[in-house]
Amino acid sequence: MKKIALLACIASFGFAFAGGVDNKTNLNQGYMRNPSRNTETLRPEAVLYNIGGTAFMNDGLYFELGNQFVLKNYSDKLDGQKFEDDENVYFYPNAEVVYKKNNWAAFFGFGVFGGGGTLDYSDGTGLTTLALQSGFANKLKANLPLLIASGACTLQTASSYIASASAKMAAHSLEVYSVQLGEILGASYKINDMISVAAAGRFMHGEQNITLKCDGLQSVNGGSSKIGYESNGYGFGGIFGVHIKPWNTLDVGIQYQTITKLKYKYDDLTGAYASSFLNADEGDNFKNDLPAVLNLGVGYTFFDKLNASMSFNYYFNKQATIESPIDRSEYDYDDSWEIALGADYRLNEQLSFGTGFSYGKQGAKSDVNNVFSPVLDNFVIGAGVEYSPVKLVTISGSAMYCKYFSEDYKKAGYTMELSKDVVMLALGVTVKPF
Repeated sequence: MKKIALLACIASFGFAFAGGVDNKTNLNQGYMRNPSRNTETLRPEAVLYNIGGTAFMNDGLYFELGNQFVLKNYSDKLDGQKFEDDENVYFYPNAEVVYKKNNWAAFFGFGVFGGGGTLDYSDGTGLTTLALQSGFANKLKANLPLLIASGACTLQTASSYIASASAKMAAHSLEVYSVQLGEILGASYKINDMISVAAAGRFMHGEQNITLKCDGLQSVNGGSSKIGYESNGYGFGGIFGVHIKPWNTLDVGIQYQTITKLKYKYDDLTGAYASSFLNADEGDNFKNDLPAVLNLGVGYTFFDKLNASMSFNYYFNKQATIESPIDRSEYDYDDSWEIALGADYRLNEQLSFGTGFSYGKQGAKSDVNNVFSPVLDNFVIGAGVEYSPVKLVTISGSAMYCKYFSEDYKKAGYTMELSKDVVMLALGVTVKPF
């Protein structure tokens, strides 16, 4: 059972919209409005996308809060049967604070940098179904003499008995929760009117939980129908940025996020069979690093009202160690990248609009993917509006549609079709008291 279960359980749960295998690009409600964020110098969301740009913001104190609403459907199809998750995410927060004075800026940011919510497969997934059925059948075959001796079956009826008992294992559910929250604290300095530098630290704390429920497990699980684990991990990384402004209307942003090494510890195992299933005990560890990222951007402002920009993100997935929580085997994802184009137009002092699109090439392979939360190439388009009812307050609303391209995932002789659909909505408010 355990060997096939390895194929169903993966280490990186990239919920919501991921630019890399697990790295998030939807860090702020502004991303939904315009996914090209890497030259930001006007809004406090620069803390999450272009820390060097904070030194070019207007002097003053900024507070920003936002939340995203993620409407999703993830699915995998095996032998014509479809397994689905449609658990929406209604709490996906972010917060930024910037204080800018003369050539200096200090800033703080909070957001969801990986994971982001719950996956609820009420009928399990294709591979967990195979894992339970095949694994239980093998266990019964290994104990066939005991079954015959107990009167459960005869030698002539053993095959039908095993098939019938194993089929009952298909009735199961799977719930996965994963989130990697982070806090950013740093500062930037404008060397002159053309260039600024910035540095920040980012503390990450992650949580991963899995619960598999199947009544057929009771005979090998101490009478319980549930197996699973709860784990927590912590890590620290750095962010370094440079913003270049060759002239007043041109912006160039360069930023590098170091790898964040995350080591998760099994804090709690559920079910007597959990230790054997996971090949781990409470207190053991597995790694799920957040890969390093290079962010590049160029933007140009026309007529003081229209800003057009292009952003490019490259994710160094190969540098990261991403292990299965089942047996600590390492997953071999390729690097991934995305490119975005967008524009913001200020109609007047109170109202502005934005829109943009991006394409992402992910690092999955035909035999390396995430059954729970598929890693798929994608095209996204977003739009939004910003409104200032008074000079010191800006309210924003935005929406984004994510088109994912289905892919086949092949493992242990089986082929599964992985797909997902995501629509995101977001609201935010920015206050500048002075």
